[in-house]
Amino acid sequence: MIPCEVELSLTPGIPKVEIIGLADPSIRECISRIKTAFHAQNFKWPNKKQITINLRPAYIKKTSQGLDLAIACALLWKTQQIDPPISLSKDQFIYGEVTLDGQVSAPPDWVHIEEHPILTGRVEDKEFFNDLYFVENLKELSNPQYVEAKPLSHWIKRPDLPATQFSKNSAFLLEVTSAGEHSVLLGGSAGSGKTTLALHLPYLLGGPNEEDFKTAKKISKYFGRPLNWRPFVAPHHSTPPLSMIGGGSPLFMGEISKAHSGILFLDEYLEFQHKVQEALREPIERGEICISRKGKGMFFPARFMLVAATNLCPCGSYIPGENFSCSYSLRRCRSCLDRLSGPMLDRFDILALSSFWRGPLKVSLESVRDRVDKAIFMRQKRHQTKVNGRLGWDDLKNQISPFILKNVLPSSVSSYRRKVAVLRVARTLADLEGREEVTPQDIEKSTLLTLKPFHQLRFC
Repeated sequence: MIPCEVELSLTPGIPKVEIIGLADPSIRECISRIKTAFHAQNFKWPNKKQITINLRPAYIKKTSQGLDLAIACALLWKTQQIDPPISLSKDQFIYGEVTLDGQVSAPPDWVHIEEHPILTGRVEDKEFFNDLYFVENLKELSNPQYVEAKPLSHWIKRPDLPATQFSKNSAFLLEVTSAGEHSVLLGGSAGSGKTTLALHLPYLLGGPNEEDFKTAKKISKYFGRPLNWRPFVAPHHSTPPLSMIGGGSPLFMGEISKAHSGILFLDEYLEFQHKVQEALREPIERGEICISRKGKGMFFPARFMLVAATNLCPCGSYIPGENFSCSYSLRRCRSCLDRLSGPMLDRFDILALSSFWRGPLKVSLESVRDRVDKAIFMRQKRHQTKVNGRLGWDDLKNQISPFILKNVLPSSVSSYRRKVAVLRVARTLADLEGREEVTPQDIEKSTLLTLKPFHQLRFC
């Protein structure tokens, strides 16, 4: 949201109201609402005056849900019908809707105003991200009510754990993935629990930092969805590229921005359009997306943990390295895997096949979360602000001994991203065991998730 300054001039002449500064029709219509509201609240409309309203900066096209209040304030203060409130400062924004009877309410997008105190109308949801002054109607403008913002931690509520149990290996996979917030692809046979694993990840993630949660909360309001924890977004596989990444005119956010600071879960991943899959390559690494339309660009936040689940064959039974019975031809099975491009596959830190997590259900979700919390504490103890799943090579080489980098890291790994993935997961494994140093055993264990299954899938 770009701040706009309202300038108002009253000059003798034929009664006329002119709004300049590239205002859209919705802003021009507000004059009729304000005029009617003045009459309802016993204020006088300037007669025999030509009213000129300038919206600065003049070169930007403006659309707004809440300039009514700013224009009404300018008219009332200019005609000296009310005094400006003493608390009003240059750094304060005025943003609200005015009804025909003079009542004032806060428009839905008022939460996107950053940092500064706001003078607005009646707020319905009471979730204030900064200091707020509000009025019920135009008569209260000289003495607005003040509400101090509550800390964002007040609105964060970790979800209660369901009484679910997992096999030893599936619990291990959940621990590693959630403790390091690694991007993961779950592949294998139908009904093997891929979706179940993904749906339990939000219960295990650590709490968001306040800046990320504030951004995610505002985005959730933009989409009209309540949010008390890190978002979990699961679009249908028929979602087109425009809805996934955002765009349009005017520009709007997509599903990846809705998942900011949380999880983007793509079930039936290989059924998504190829363009949708490839469009995720840049934002998954950069944590944001720049969308350009008609010569104008805008950055939207898109730092999410990518979790995908898919069958590897149309019959749903194929698992690399295992015998299976399939009614489809080998060529058709291969064509299904061909939808997964190498560059996009390389963006996943972890590939887990359903053969890995089979076994009796013995580990509770509560014990998994306890271990994840301890690993998160180890990361915070190192004063590491990034989660392990977002560490780059420079971050990792400062935390891992040169001996391991030179002699233990598999030399057969040709991809830079694979090397980084091995080290990221090894760092998480060390955190889960409460160790400051990454050991050769961590590297060896990491390859079971970051190298071996990728090799199986590539040469199946």
